[in-house]
Amino acid sequence: MARQTIHLEPAERDPAKLKKTGLSIAVLMIIGGVLVTFAYRLKHQSDEQDARPHVVQRLTEVFFGRDQNNRAFTTEQLKGKTTLFTPLSLQERDRMKASLGAMRDLSKKFPDDENLLFLGITVNPEADGLDELRHLLTELGVADDARWFFVQAEEEAARGYIRHKIRAEFKESISSLEGPRERFRSTLVFIDENLHVLAPMFDLNLAREVADDAERLLVEDPEEAIRLNARERVDDVERARARLDAVLQYIREGDLKEG
Repeated sequence: MARQTIHLEPAERDPAKLKKTGLSIAVLMIIGGVLVTFAYRLKHQSDEQDARPHVVQRLTEVFFGRDQNNRAFTTEQLKGKTTLFTPLSLQERDRMKASLGAMRDLSKKFPDDENLLFLGITVNPEADGLDELRHLLTELGVADDARWFFVQAEEEAARGYIRHKIRAEFKESISSLEGPRERFRSTLVFIDENLHVLAPMFDLNLAREVADDAERLLVEDPEEAIRLNARERVDDVERARARLDAVLQYIREGDLKEG
């Protein structure tokens, strides 16, 4: 029996339909990404709900550098003080804005408290010179406040100390439509008078992203927003700032959690 030949015609490629399909896929990816990242961030944020701090580890190794006035700096200067620390990278000003603003606000709230210090260590010392660090302090309006130290040291030593001793990450990987990408992470960490690194640590950019995702979910997927209690997360920045204040008060009172 002779085989019947079937002629296949190529499918018509309708540009309008293709564009619509592409946009639909993109929207699904974006909304799906919001759901995944919001759920992850929600879980991450729950670790900060109890504001009472607990000890992560003690700074037994001394760190050396130069402060914004080109004076020798060591972590021994933090003994007997409560210190609020953040990593610095002047090329990441947008990412640092919330953390530095919170530090500035605390320094203005307690202007006469000489036992409260503010410390930043740059992770990019080649780019962040002492002049640039002084200029940043001037922009913050705290250049004349002797409680502030913006420190420069050898890059490997600075990054290693921040990551392994203070236990603060200054890089994070996030998902995007183009795949994972790295960005600067701006973290706030308290160190007590005995050089204990304390948790919780604070990421105000994360708090902002949680709040933004919550607002998007309320508009784009109300059902999922209800499931994730999104309405309760739209003020996460204010909540994080309030917890920051509460942690400082607990430190002042010596009220630390076990563990």
